[in-house]
Amino acid sequence: MSPAHVIEPTCKKLKYMLMEGVWPPGEKLEALRLADELGVSMTPVRDCLNRLVGEGLVEMKPGEGYRVPRISEKALRDMLVVNVALLELTLITRPEELSHVEFKFKNCTYADRVSTFFDLIASLSGNIIIIETVRSLNERMHIVRMKDLLVFPDALQEIEELEQLSANQDAGLRSSLYKYHQRRHEKVSTLIDLIQ
Repeated sequence: MSPAHVIEPTCKKLKYMLMEGVWPPGEKLEALRLADELGVSMTPVRDCLNRLVGEGLVEMKPGEGYRVPRISEKALRDMLVVNVALLELTLITRPEELSHVEFKFKNCTYADRVSTFFDLIASLSGNIIIIETVRSLNERMHIVRMKDLLVFPDALQEIEELEQLSANQDAGLRSSLYKYHQRRHEKVSTLIDLIQ
């Protein structure tokens, strides 16, 4: 096992690179090449790749090694369904907590803004499983959200409206969250084509 002062920044960098789509889906991730790129030894890279396998951001097949996972249409549909269900559950059980949430999104990409918004809603639940699951879904769907603006030209306005509904504790937030996810559910094949 690598020391924390080496593995943590290495994992953070690898995770960022995967989420940003530095390598295309299906690309082989060779520990030696990554170690050279990151300026570390192979041991922390292998440790990080194994951790990222557990997080669903890397695939590992015996005899084939590590690869950037491909997101199937079914997997993306399933992620959207689970994400909205968890967010709606939070809003049903803790709607009064929304009044304490502040949204600050300076110098934030659209994909990061969506993740931050959903993460804030999940955090209101106080349920560690909901929080961790929404966070994991945010990471796995980040690359897809980077393509949202190509499919939904009004996506930035859409997230601003969700933030406003949240800030105003508007009862329409739940239905708007559902609509947000449903729109993407209907365009799953287009979104998948854009990231492949």
